[in-house]
Amino acid sequence: MARYRSILAFFLVIITTFLVSCGNPTPTAKGPLYTTAQLEQIQQSAEDIQRLRDRMLEIPPLVQEENWVDVISFIHGPLGELRAKMSRLARSLTPKAQKTALDAARDVFEHLNAIDSAAQARDTAKALSNYNEALKDFQTFFDLLPS
Repeated sequence: MARYRSILAFFLVIITTFLVSCGNPTPTAKGPLYTTAQLEQIQQSAEDIQRLRDRMLEIPPLVQEENWVDVISFIHGPLGELRAKMSRLARSLTPKAQKTALDAARDVFEHLNAIDSAAQARDTAKALSNYNEALKDFQTFFDLLPS
């Protein structure tokens, strides 16, 4: 009789383990992706970057006037810190958005370098083309930011 109790207890343990492992886990509530402080910091950084992006509107008139020295000075002056600010902001995003945002920041910087090269080569078409591409990459970057 004692032997049957041990076997019965063993089977009950196996059945219980099986039922527990096949059951659905209790759902866990997901919290917000960002804290209020993080959102405020992201918003402030985004405003700084937006100001620099708005200043880019000064590039097309300079290119059309073929004022190449001012184009180069503008890219290295006011827009010089743009990549660092964009990269810093991108690293504060969720891991999912972070890679895309860093890629967009890199693309904006590459287009600014191409505008600089075009200014040195005095190539209006290349400068304006890269300017338009930089604006598209800016939009990609801003689309990734939380509202």
